Amino acid sequence: MTQALTLWLAFVLAAGTIAFFGTKRQAIAFAIVAILTAPATLLPLGQPSPLSPPKDGTVLGSKIDIGRAIYVLLDGPTPRYYVLPYSEQTAKALQDAQSAAEGSGGSVVMRAGEDGSPGFAEDAPPPEPVKGAERAVVGG
Repeated sequence: MTQALTLWLAFVLAAGTIAFFGTKRQAIAFAIVAILTAPATLLPLGQPSPLSPPKDGTVLGSKIDIGRAIYVLLDGPTPRYYVLPYSEQTAKALQDAQSAAEGSGGSVVMRAGEDGSPGFAEDAPPPEPVKGAERAVVGG
């Protein structure tokens, strides 16, 4: 988020300088553009999203930074990178779910608990249907 905020601030200062020495019309145009571009500071630009993660999602990747944070990449319409607060319980749940998913070929899902804290579980693939016995076709 720092990069986006820095870029936006640099733009605002540069355009503000131009508008200050220009006409009143330029100053008004600058104010409108600065206001319209302010939400761009929420774009992650390679950093974890500053927004809170969704209630549930499929974990595409993760990194546990012991004692500091848990980083997860969640699938969705657009995959997003989030940083979660570190707790031993959450880190253990993530590691257990990843181990179980690795063994069964499933995936890991994150679901928010009642208090908003993240929980992780293995989402096993559905079992393959059992094929019936094949019978020979007698042709004539």
